[in-house]
Amino acid sequence: MIGSMDFDHALFRADLDALPWPSYGHAYGSAEDVPGCLRALAGDDDAAADEAQSELYGSILHQGSVYEASAQAVPFLARIAAADIRTADVLLLIGGIAEGGEDPSPEAADGPPAEAGDGSPAEAGDGLPARVGGEAGESDEVACRRAVVAQLPLLLRVLDHQDRAVRQAAAWAAGWTGAAGAAAAVPALRDRA
Repeated sequence: MIGSMDFDHALFRADLDALPWPSYGHAYGSAEDVPGCLRALAGDDDAAADEAQSELYGSILHQGSVYEASAQAVPFLARIAAADIRTADVLLLIGGIAEGGEDPSPEAADGPPAEAGDGSPAEAGDGLPARVGGEAGESDEVACRRAVVAQLPLLLRVLDHQDRAVRQAAAWAAGWTGAAGAAAAVPALRDRA
């Protein structure tokens, strides 16, 4: 359940620093600012976290558009939500990224998208992916949808959270995983309804 995972700030920072953020793009160019925003979002300073959330909405989910940095940020956002830090807000951001994404074409997929914990992307010590690997030639929109689908185990676990806002945010985010996430999301959402 949400909150049962210990949030290792040092490991989180190390995993953030391991990625080449300046080489990723977002609405304003280089995504070199994204790690700082994610650190602030996970931090204890509410004002800094609010500002970071606003910055992330403006850069990695700019007016509904998503970018390479958006897909790369999803596993980190999921780690923040899993630690029960600003959970509803973070789930809404993840859902917005899913909404801005699109399903991979059936011709492009040889199988289901990678699931969290299957060893495909490099994994953080807490069992959640530290980064997202996109398919060759894949659009940012498809990479974003894949990144959120990989986090469905987390989204679906919180459908029973004690906080109604968290439950609603989780259902909304899971609902935006489209056909790529339907096999897992639809039965869980039906059961919850």
